[in-house]
Amino acid sequence: MARKKTGLGQGGLAGTLFTNINPYEGDKEKGEADVPRLLPLSAIRPDPSQPRRILPPDLSDRLAAGVLSPAEAMADWLARAGRPETEAAARSRLLELQRLAKSIEQHGLINPITVRRVRPEENLPPGVSHLIVTGERRYWAQVYLAHAGRQIHEGDTTADPQQIKVSVAAEGVSVRAHQLIENLLREDINAVEKARGMWALRYELSGVNRGSPPPSPGEKANHGSPLVPWERVQEALGISKRYRIFVTSVLNLCEEAQTLIAEHNLSERLVRPITQQLRNAPALQVQALRQIIAWQNEEPVEDGPGRSVSRSVQELVHRLLAEQPADRGASASSSTPSAPPPTVAQFHRKVRGALRYLSRLPEPDLADLTQHLATGDGEALIEDLQQLRIQIDTLLDAAARQRAFRNR
Repeated sequence: MARKKTGLGQGGLAGTLFTNINPYEGDKEKGEADVPRLLPLSAIRPDPSQPRRILPPDLSDRLAAGVLSPAEAMADWLARAGRPETEAAARSRLLELQRLAKSIEQHGLINPITVRRVRPEENLPPGVSHLIVTGERRYWAQVYLAHAGRQIHEGDTTADPQQIKVSVAAEGVSVRAHQLIENLLREDINAVEKARGMWALRYELSGVNRGSPPPSPGEKANHGSPLVPWERVQEALGISKRYRIFVTSVLNLCEEAQTLIAEHNLSERLVRPITQQLRNAPALQVQALRQIIAWQNEEPVEDGPGRSVSRSVQELVHRLLAEQPADRGASASSSTPSAPPPTVAQFHRKVRGALRYLSRLPEPDLADLTQHLATGDGEALIEDLQQLRIQIDTLLDAAARQRAFRNR
C-alpha cells in the first residue's frame, strides 16, 4: 500500500523548489551571479502579504504605509516590551529575536535573507526596492543591532548592520510557496498564519489576488474566477490532505477566536482540539483560548510526569463540553438540526469515546504504542489503522461532495 504524505514530502516544492531555482539569477547582468549582495535595511520591507507576522499588527500596518521606518518600528516595539501590561508571550517573542541578534553579532549572518524586487503596481514608501521572501526574523534581528549601535563580527572583519546580505529571487518564483515552506518547518508560526498562508498560495496558484492578503475563505476569489483544487496546494507543499484540513480548519472558528490565536501566537497543534470539537460553539472557543493564554502567561510549573500542554488542552475541551447542558450544546450551532438517526448518534459516541481514550493516554503509554507500531509486531495494527483511515477519508470525501453540491 502506498504511504500517504504526512508532512513536507520530497515530491512537493519542499524537495524541488530550491534545487530548480538559482536565487541569484536576477543579478547575473550585474556580475554577481554566485555571491549574495548587500542591501541597506532601509531599502527592504517585509512582504505585507506574508502570512507570518513578526511585528505587532499595528506596527506592521504603519510600516507598510510608510508612517514608520524599520528603526522607528523597532524602537516602538522595544518600548512596548518594557511596559508592565505587555503580555509574557509578546515579551518572549522579542527576547527570542534578541538572542538571534546576539548570534548574528558574534558570528555574522550565515544565511542571507531572500528578497524579491518590488513590482511596478505595488505601492510602497519611497526608496523601498525589495520585499522579503524568507528571513524576516533575521532581518529584524539586524534592525535591532543597528538600532542598538552594535557591529557585526565575522572572523577578523567588522560589518555595519545597516547593510544586510541578501539573495534576490528569480522572476516567476512562487513567493508564497517559498514563505510557506520555510514557515511550515517552524513550530512557532501561529495557526491563523498557516491557514491564511495556504489560502494565499491557493490564490497564487490560481493566478488571482497575487500580492494581496487572502480574503475570507471561499471557493472564488474577488473577481469570481474559480480556484485550483486543494490538491494542487497539497502537491506543491508536499503535505497530506489530512494535515491541510487540520491547518485550514482554524478559519472556521469565530473571528474573536482567530484574533486570540494570532495575537498570542498559538500553534495549530495546540488549538487542534478546539477546531475539531468546538467548531460550532463560538463562546466555548473563546473560553478555551483564554484559558490557554492564561496558562501561557503563568510562570512555568511542573505539570507532573507524562503530562503535556496538548493533553491539558484536550482535557479542557472535554470538560467544557461536559459542563454544557444538552439543549445549550445544540443552540451553540449556527443552525438547529434535528436529532440524528440512531446509527449516526451511536457512531458519533464511539468516535468521541476513541478520541477521549487517546487523549487520556499518558506519555509513556503513547511511547510504547509508537514503539510497537515501529516493530514487525505492529504490522497487524498498522493495517487496521490504515483501513480505518481509508474508511474515514471515504466518509469525509463523500460528505464534502454532497455539501459542495448543495451549496452550488
